[in-house]
Amino acid sequence: MMLDNSVMSDPARQSLIDWRQDLNGMSSKNPLTRWHKGQVSNRLPNKTQVDMLQMDAVGQGWMPSQPIIFPDSRVVAVGSCFAGYFILWLADHGFNTKIQQSPYNALLRFGSEFENVAVIAQQFRWAFGELDEISLSWIDKNKTFFEATEERRQLVKDTLLNTDVLLITLGLSEVWYDRQSGEPMWRAITSDQFNPEQHVFKVESMEQTLHWLNTIERLRDQYMPHMKIIFTLSPVRFSATFRTVSAFTANNASKAILRAALDEFLRAHSQKLNQNLFYFPSYEFVMEYFIDSFEQDNRHVLATVVTHVINYFVNYYCSDHMKSINNNEQSSAAIVSKTPQAELLARIKLLEDQVSKLQKICDERLVVIEELDKAAKDRLELINYLEKNKQSVKWFWFFIKKILKL
Repeated sequence: MMLDNSVMSDPARQSLIDWRQDLNGMSSKNPLTRWHKGQVSNRLPNKTQVDMLQMDAVGQGWMPSQPIIFPDSRVVAVGSCFAGYFILWLADHGFNTKIQQSPYNALLRFGSEFENVAVIAQQFRWAFGELDEISLSWIDKNKTFFEATEERRQLVKDTLLNTDVLLITLGLSEVWYDRQSGEPMWRAITSDQFNPEQHVFKVESMEQTLHWLNTIERLRDQYMPHMKIIFTLSPVRFSATFRTVSAFTANNASKAILRAALDEFLRAHSQKLNQNLFYFPSYEFVMEYFIDSFEQDNRHVLATVVTHVINYFVNYYCSDHMKSINNNEQSSAAIVSKTPQAELLARIKLLEDQVSKLQKICDERLVVIEELDKAAKDRLELINYLEKNKQSVKWFWFFIKKILKL
């Protein structure tokens, strides 16, 4: 039920929800002046203020004061598929010039879509000798077993040791575990390999999530003190849940666990915030700033929204040279304003472009259809002619055969 202003202004109805009643008819003669707001107080901006602040309304307080990514920086991304947007942009614009392997590889060429923090922490533990490979049971996204060989472990270790900036994008809190080893699995097990006595599904608690985040930071600080880590939370919704509740509610719970754990983790390491540890609010941008961020599948983020998010990331994290390239691209693409209204205009432009492409395809196919129709009509006309002149055709062939015999 909607409570409009007329209802709320009705004293009789207002009294039902107004608990500010004087006790025993007593009232204060000396009302207090105002609420104490502490040294820092950031109010939630209204829509007009959001239009003025634009994406800074969400990003305030989280951005580094100086760029941390330069053309010769070695940047690696792991986690949800949303991380791929960042690494692809960097690769396409001249970053990662010192990485020997293709910069399009997020971490491993064997399977890098580690969507939960448990398996990302597991990669760190494996790389630095805290795991026995015998206890590991991994299946990649192509449903094939991944063997944890020493060669591959060394490759992961070398990749991490030589990484300047690691972008970790967390996607979900739903994790499958191997009950025998106690270790998390990359993803769900295949049907033919599933053993209910061995494989168990869990929703990671905030406490366990925080434990894995601290594990990553412990190993980073011990072995890679030079490395900077940018944490993000993927706005991409998972396609299905293993719980008995709706995917919408399970997804929101999953994101809430990750976000709360990340916030507690960063508060516990506040002295390292925007020094060694960073948080980029891609999740909040998608969920709070834009009007309608998702594709028709209700999972993946629209390309126009991704463009805005990446642009904002580049403007704060990347070198001035790359900022100028990015700004020039924005101008050429007519993406100047980052307001929610611009989002709608960009959506309209995208739909118009799609309609134009579809119309071109339809026109090309219509030409083919018309040509086939003409050919079919010509053949049908010939068939009808032959049908009507059957006897003449018969005598024609009779005389031809006679001539050939002479």
